[in-house]
Formats: sequence, C-alpha cells, structure tokens
Amino acid sequence: MSTVVIGATALTASKSKVKLIQETKISPVFNVSADAVWKIIGPGFKNVSVWSRAVDHASTSGQPEFEGASCRNRSCDLNASGFSKISETVIEYDANQRTLGYSVDAGIPGFVTYMANNWRVIEVGPNQCKTEMTVTMHLKPLMGFLMGGMFKKNIHKILDEVIEDLKIYAETGKISEAKEKRIAQLEKKNN
Repeated sequence: MSTVVIGATALTASKSKVKLIQETKISPVFNVSADAVWKIIGPGFKNVSVWSRAVDHASTSGQPEFEGASCRNRSCDLNASGFSKISETVIEYDANQRTLGYSVDAGIPGFVTYMANNWRVIEVGPNQCKTEMTVTMHLKPLMGFLMGGMFKKNIHKILDEVIEDLKIYAETGKISEAKEKRIAQLEKKNN
C-alpha cells in the first residue's frame, strides 16, 4: 500500500484518511563504537528484554527475511503505558548501514492503524556514536485526533527511556537502575 503525505494527513492507496504521527529521537553521544551499539540493536534484536525497562520478556520466531537478521518476528511483553503485549515483524535490516526497521502488527490500540519503528546507528567519531529512532504511526481520524496527543506523549516517554537504557547498557555492559527495579518488581510479583 503506497502512502502520500499531505500536511498532517496521509492518504493511502485505499483513499482512507489517517492522521500521520512521526516522532524521531536522536540520542546523546554514546561513548562506545557504532559497531558495539549495532550489535545490541541489530544482531541482539531478540535480547531487548535484557536491557530495556519497557520490555519484560521477548521471544522471536520465523526465518529472517534479511541477511544478518536474527529472526522475522518478535513478541514482547511490555511495561509501557498503552501497551501490554505486542507482535512485531522485521521490515528492514541492513548491517552495513546499521539500520533496523520493524512494524508493530498486534497489540496496539484500536485507533492506531499502522505503527513502525526504525533504528539507525550513526558513527560520530572514534568510539562514539548516536542512535536515531523514528516511530511512524497512522491513527484513525476521530480517535487519532482525540487520543493522538496523549499517545504521542506516551511514545515520547518510552523512546527517551529506551535510549537511556541502551546508552547505559552499551557503555557499561550493565543494565540501568530502572531496569533493575523492574526486574525486582517482576520477581516480587511472581513470588
């Protein structure tokens, strides 16, 4: 399905209108090589629950469609406002360019008709890099208008937390205090 963007409204091939929201976050400088961060994001795609406070558990399935990818699909149990469990499909993977994209196929609110996340790791110097994360969402017009602002705010918060957790994990090899607290909460809940 092709999409033509006209202002804040996108028209799809089926001529249905959707509200388009696109959020791009560029991280602060990570004091570690771009290759090291890429190994966590790209080849380590299946291990997101190890370091991100937003993901309690992740599992993968399916033969990879892209060379170098570890899987085709990922399911995540989330600790994020507005979500509980999501299913994702890898839609882009390029180890040479250090880019990864995945669509969220299930577990999103009903007023969201499409959601995808694209990562890029950018080398900025010797043993220094930044990450760029772009979330694209198509929302139904009425509910998108009513709920879009709150949903966008939640996404913004999640992106900030994911980048913070990734930076700590990439630079130290240890999980963030927030992830440690989340693990403790889950252990307490399960006992």
